[in-house]
Amino acid sequence: MAQENVSEVMLLDGARMLLSTVLAGIMGFLKEQNIPIKDWVCYTGEKLADSMGRLEGKGADLAMRRLLVLQILPAGSQVVVGVFTAEKAEVTVTPLPSGAVLGKFRTNPGELLRTFGITLKDFESIHGLYGPAMAAIGLHLEHRLAGGQEVVSLVQASGGSAPDPCGGAGKP
Repeated sequence: MAQENVSEVMLLDGARMLLSTVLAGIMGFLKEQNIPIKDWVCYTGEKLADSMGRLEGKGADLAMRRLLVLQILPAGSQVVVGVFTAEKAEVTVTPLPSGAVLGKFRTNPGELLRTFGITLKDFESIHGLYGPAMAAIGLHLEHRLAGGQEVVSLVQASGGSAPDPCGGAGKP
């Protein structure tokens, strides 16, 4: 089989398209089976709860930068605006699935979401995946849709203890 000369940008876009499709497919399957998407998000997040341990005490700004570089931006979101301090970090990002990426494959977010019977709010819940890891290092994560964008916030928990958004004890 001959290998085509494909740019790294196109390969990255293909990976982002695949990721969006797999996530939408999982969420659609769960919804059809009457399994709350939040249960899957929490299950996965709890398995990754110790993944940010080296950032404990380093501040919300550093933790947010790590989330951006390792998890949010590689999925295809782009930062619209961000505010970073040790006590609070908040970014507004373009929503997932990425319209810019999906457009290269002749589809769009609405079409992808409809294919699997999910909403943008369902898909946006993927950001909750990082809640248990942030709680484990004393940060509270919030995410919400606002004006067609996604807002992700990390706040230093008062007293150093953040509740686990999935019902675990969080950091003692």
